[in-house]
Amino acid sequence: MEVKKNKKRRTALRVMTKKAQVLKFLRESRGLSIRKASQLSGLSSAKVSHAENGRRDLTPDFILKLLEIYGYSYAQFSEICEGKIEVPEHLRSECTEIIKRLSLEKLRSIKTILQSF
Repeated sequence: MEVKKNKKRRTALRVMTKKAQVLKFLRESRGLSIRKASQLSGLSSAKVSHAENGRRDLTPDFILKLLEIYGYSYAQFSEICEGKIEVPEHLRSECTEIIKRLSLEKLRSIKTILQSF
């Protein structure tokens, strides 16, 4: 009897794509947890989680199923992926990283500026 070697599972390899990041953003923009999104779409929580974390290949059918639940069109999804529509979360995370590197003195100055808005 011949024994086949197990190939590496896709779930063991993490490849973060723009599509995966956008799917996560769209789910969070609707205030849905992974569990709720999986219940509404009929997919397992693991499949949704793996898709968002780059551990699953994303097929157009899979993406469309999630987009339907999130209330977005494939055209909107594509525009976000292509950078035609900016994702606010990226801007926040970039600013947070800059703030973390500031000295206490500079941080005080920035706080004053931010409070003026």
